[in-house]
Amino acid sequence: MDSPLRPTTSLFQILVTFFLLFFLGLKEVESLGINYGQVANNLPPPEKVLQLLHALKITKARIYDTNPQVLTTFANTNIELIVTVENQMLATLCDQQQALQWVTSHIRPYFPATNITGIAVGNEIFTDENMSLMTYLVPAMVSIHTALVKTGLSQYIQVSSPNSLAVLANSYPPSAGSFRTDLNEIMQQFLQFLANYKITFLD
Repeated sequence: MDSPLRPTTSLFQILVTFFLLFFLGLKEVESLGINYGQVANNLPPPEKVLQLLHALKITKARIYDTNPQVLTTFANTNIELIVTVENQMLATLCDQQQALQWVTSHIRPYFPATNITGIAVGNEIFTDENMSLMTYLVPAMVSIHTALVKTGLSQYIQVSSPNSLAVLANSYPPSAGSFRTDLNEIMQQFLQFLANYKITFLD
């Protein structure tokens, strides 16, 4: 499984991004978001992180799991939150009953108090060389979306999966951009899912 962004790095990037935007004169941006990792030593508690986000006027964040402490802390705030299904859970969540149980226990108890707007299924799956993991991605996304429909949450919460530039065979010039040929079949299924539900491609 790809390692999540370390929290100390994430908080440092918050500050760098904020001051870069300030000094570049981009003070009127609509919103800023961060990746909020939680794998490191001597981390500030979620309450302190929330105070920092408010101070920097950051209104969007993504966490790499469904940490109950974070979800509870971020309740009744203006923070839009994307939660993540860990890579090792994909095979299990291909089963629709398991996906329904996951949504019922990990999402439903916190929404709408916590403004969960998205579920990231896995983390940069296509960067991994594990082909079996890749084949689980779209079925898991379908199962989770179906579970959101059954629980009445699909109109509020989108399902997608973040990707890195490693999915591209060619990125320059942009007009000549293309995906890796070894991903053609799976990528077509993935993009079709996004198109069906008008969901953004995450990177």
